[in-house]
Amino acid sequence: MKNSNFFLLAVTAATVVSCGTHPSSYTINGTVSDTTLNGNKVYLTDMASRNVLDSAVIANGKFTFTGKADTALICQIQSRPYRMELVLENGDIAVEMGETDKRLGTPLNDSFALFMSDMDSLQNTIIAKQQEIMQKGLSEEELREAWQDFQTNTIMPEFNRVMSENFDRNKDNAVGAWAIANWNLEPAQFDSVLNLAGETLKANPLIKMMIQQQEILKKTAEGAMFTDFTIEQPDGSKVSLSDYVGKGKYVLVDFWASWCGPCRAEIPNIKELYDKYHSKGLDVLGVAVWDKVEDTQKAIKELGIVWPQIINAQQIPTELYGIQGIPHIILFAPDGTIVARDLREEAMKEKVAEVMKK
Repeated sequence: MKNSNFFLLAVTAATVVSCGTHPSSYTINGTVSDTTLNGNKVYLTDMASRNVLDSAVIANGKFTFTGKADTALICQIQSRPYRMELVLENGDIAVEMGETDKRLGTPLNDSFALFMSDMDSLQNTIIAKQQEIMQKGLSEEELREAWQDFQTNTIMPEFNRVMSENFDRNKDNAVGAWAIANWNLEPAQFDSVLNLAGETLKANPLIKMMIQQQEILKKTAEGAMFTDFTIEQPDGSKVSLSDYVGKGKYVLVDFWASWCGPCRAEIPNIKELYDKYHSKGLDVLGVAVWDKVEDTQKAIKELGIVWPQIINAQQIPTELYGIQGIPHIILFAPDGTIVARDLREEAMKEKVAEVMKK
């Protein structure tokens, strides 16, 4: 009850400020429902630069950040295991962090709260449908088909509707920038949406970063020639992507890390393709990124990986290819052009089978 009263008082104060002059600084008054976090640090991080802007200690379920925002930024507040996003703008901002989170008190945070509410509603729809599908007693194949149908005909259209509506309401502010950043747009779609945006949105650090990212994706899109990189190995030797790609064979390149669960789960699928097609001219290459050398070497043994590896690549190839998440698997043609990227599971198997028939 005390935390709720504190939150309401903070919101009331924010409303009073918003009715007066334009504030020149910000105050974030936060409450945390989990009492076990008392004494822990909470961090305020800029989502574009990933820089920590400030930290505070949680005391009696409360924390405060103060400062000045020259421009509105999308930031994250985090104290493990909880994290939440908000718009850092001048004014009094009230937040609640826990199993559920709230942010309001300034115009952009009120808009952001509406955006998050729409996303929560979509998430609830997905969870309910997933439970419904699981209760039907379907076979594994039928489950896969039912889920794929739901994704294609319901999830993606609804997701695009939510993103489009929230962008339309926020075409020239940080909330609109966040919508674009989380929309998973192809380069051509990104350009079309950005053309509808205002100058303030285009100047947002998140969007500036995405513009650079989109240029990289265009240079490494399907049909483009591979971009080479060279990595020094633990034994002092240097290995390049061009040592494997562009040598007259199809090459499946897996960008992965030992700590990445989905990466490890993809290894049996890659092994299946390696066993089936390597003797027919398919090469496979692993590129270990964002990982410790000793952890990569241990995982190679644990997972029984027999194809060549470039290890200790860190962020070099992921920056060159605009890779934001792993595993990221790219199929290169014999001449070194990119056939397909971001391949996973059945789609990967189908694409490899398709090209190996030629």
